Amino acid sequence: MDFFDFVTSTVALIGFPLLLFLLSFLWIPKAASGNTSRKKTAPEAGGAWPIIGHLRLLGEPQPPHITFANMTDKYGTIFTIKLGVQRALVVSSWETAKECLTINDKAFATRPKLLSAKILTYNYAMITSAPYGPYWRQVRKFATIELLSNH
Repeated sequence: MDFFDFVTSTVALIGFPLLLFLLSFLWIPKAASGNTSRKKTAPEAGGAWPIIGHLRLLGEPQPPHITFANMTDKYGTIFTIKLGVQRALVVSSWETAKECLTINDKAFATRPKLLSAKILTYNYAMITSAPYGPYWRQVRKFATIELLSNH
């Protein structure tokens, strides 16, 4: 009986405040920080679940392009969705897509720097995780000429 009392009191004293602390991050509004020098970002589509984001919308009976068309009608021609915990930009007008792929191509060509990619790919040394730059161009040229050609 004494051990049971010890466990319940330990859970009550440590577990409950820890749970409240972790849950407080879900309900604190981001705009309450008062930071007025925030970067402008595209609006995020509503309805994202905490861990899976908007992935449940892509698994509906209707095709994903119909889902994106409905979201475009609601949020505009450019918006963000969450694929898991990562944010993805959705562009549905050809003018904006052309601007993203010609004028701002360097900003869109690079990959996110994730800790897992850094560890698994030897400090971003593999072509699949290397950031856009001279090293990536050299590795791409090598892979195209030596690995993917009939030469």
